[in-house]
Amino acid sequence: MKKTEIFDQVVEIMREDSSTKKDIKGANPKEYRARITDQMSQEDFLYQMHCYIASFGILSHVWFGLKETQPPGFKVRYYQDCLYVLQANSDTELKRGDQILALDGKPLPQVYQEHKDYFVSATPERQHKEWAYFVEHAGEVTVVRNGKEEQLHVQPTAHPKKPPQFEWRNLSEEIVYLKLEDFTNEAAISQLYADSQAAIEQAKYLIIDVRVNYGGTDSLYYPLFKYTLPQGKAFSDLDLPSDDGMGILYTDRNVDLRQQLMQKFLEDPNLSAETHQIIKEFLKELEENRGKGYVLYSDEDSNQNFLPDVLGLARPEKVFVLADVTCGSSGDNFVDTMKKMPKVTVLGRPTMGILDYSNCCVKDFGDYELLFPTSRDTRIDQGKGMNDKGVEPDILIPWTPEHLERDVDLEECLNYCKKRLGQKS
Repeated sequence: MKKTEIFDQVVEIMREDSSTKKDIKGANPKEYRARITDQMSQEDFLYQMHCYIASFGILSHVWFGLKETQPPGFKVRYYQDCLYVLQANSDTELKRGDQILALDGKPLPQVYQEHKDYFVSATPERQHKEWAYFVEHAGEVTVVRNGKEEQLHVQPTAHPKKPPQFEWRNLSEEIVYLKLEDFTNEAAISQLYADSQAAIEQAKYLIIDVRVNYGGTDSLYYPLFKYTLPQGKAFSDLDLPSDDGMGILYTDRNVDLRQQLMQKFLEDPNLSAETHQIIKEFLKELEENRGKGYVLYSDEDSNQNFLPDVLGLARPEKVFVLADVTCGSSGDNFVDTMKKMPKVTVLGRPTMGILDYSNCCVKDFGDYELLFPTSRDTRIDQGKGMNDKGVEPDILIPWTPEHLERDVDLEECLNYCKKRLGQKS
């Protein structure tokens, strides 16, 4: 398919099939259509497509790019007009703790102004992916390392992307730490729960780290609810605010694409019988609603009907959740739900905030693909959307370069635990 044809079809999908169409039109496509030619380089095409998609202002759940994309091999965070390297593969030439001041001799605020259309979010700490792109494509990067200014060229990494981490450990006799970097890998997550269950049910405090969480399926964090509900209480016993629900957009194209996606999930040999049945029911629902447009799903009675057999345990007595802007999608949902629970305190920074539009599907364009959402949260209508805001923590811990030296969030959390232990002793 020609580049111009791809662009025209992307515009059509965003106008007709994306659930954002009720609220967001994006930039005038004529401006971008005039810049796109079939002869342009792939790099220039991807840049213009990214700018058009960025005009919708939707992080993560609206995306266009190459199917086979090599990760940059480093992560950065913007802070006070500089970029700080959080981690980096050795072959990139960058090192953790590097302070990036300029790209090709231009201060970062100047780079931002020149490429403002490329950035999806207006919030600096949510711009890390775009900044990684410009760092990777710069001919010369000015960094401060060990107090000295240096010039270097960032190299493409040969290292594969690291798989999400799942781990647990005892931080003390009273405290268990649990890390989940997605809610997708059902086998790994189930094993994590099984391995840590005995320790968690004996601990006074549980710390759940989702500062990095790539989302997935909400049901994979349901086994944690017994630790966050008060002892002997079910969801129906709590006076929790009900979600307003969502509208799912059923067009012929959306139904076809989502059916294809669900069929791929069913091919997973590690899929549990319960998840298999949920997907089968979902496929049936897709066909029944084909062509109906937005169909409203209300959650007014969600607390009464939600997991009625799950009851809270005596231990742990308190649960802490560590959050950050790199926690999104089902991660957003997890933190949002946990924040409402009486035993839970959320520390850190607001989550990514991408649940206003979700339930995504993918349109294949050969070497490229478009990701777009099919559902719309009705909280948008009350001015309560979370796009580019995220779920606010109970205790805000602003990020600073000090986080590169020590785990500030975890230390702060442990201080709360120690204070509580001291009060009870």
